[in-house]
Amino acid sequence: MPRHRTLETIPAFNRPFTFALVVLALGCALLVAGCGKGAGGSGLHVKSPATGEKDVPVKSSYAYAVTKTFTDTSNKITTASAYRTYAANYDLDATNFSMTMDKPLTSDDQVRVEFSLVGDQGTDEKAPPKAGTYSAKADKFMKVETVGIVSRKGGADNKVWLDRGSLAGEVKITSASADEISGDIDVNAGDTSIKGSFTAKILKRK
Repeated sequence: MPRHRTLETIPAFNRPFTFALVVLALGCALLVAGCGKGAGGSGLHVKSPATGEKDVPVKSSYAYAVTKTFTDTSNKITTASAYRTYAANYDLDATNFSMTMDKPLTSDDQVRVEFSLVGDQGTDEKAPPKAGTYSAKADKFMKVETVGIVSRKGGADNKVWLDRGSLAGEVKITSASADEISGDIDVNAGDTSIKGSFTAKILKRK
């Protein structure tokens, strides 16, 4: 009856090769596991006087559109869609848009980030979200604005809004559909900053 070859029965000159294969296989397995764990994940890194510097894994994120109106010096009125976006490390209540997502936090470890993405001139709340770069320094359109960090301490919410005049950076929407947007945010103002990635589900009015 043939016997299974164990390490002892493998010729000595083949043993280093066999060991190398085992090490290579283990390395590949660990690499795949690591990549699988990180794939598709969203997370932000925030820094502010209220939160300190910390990582904020995104547990839930939503966006909804409103129409923003502009009136210039000659009283000419233009519009643009503005997608109000929320990203939090807890389960947001999106039942009634901002009315429920703006509910007070319930624990000191909860953090919520908010920002608005203003689209192209002439669009409105019915316009689908658009992929592209939204700059803090843009004049009116394709602009990121109204950026804030909400945290909690001492039983009360602490809302920090990044100063519009000194706001710098951008949001890059890399994927946009009628159902969700995905992208990266990298903005700062003074000693407050937000950087990372997110995927937000688009809320639609009935």
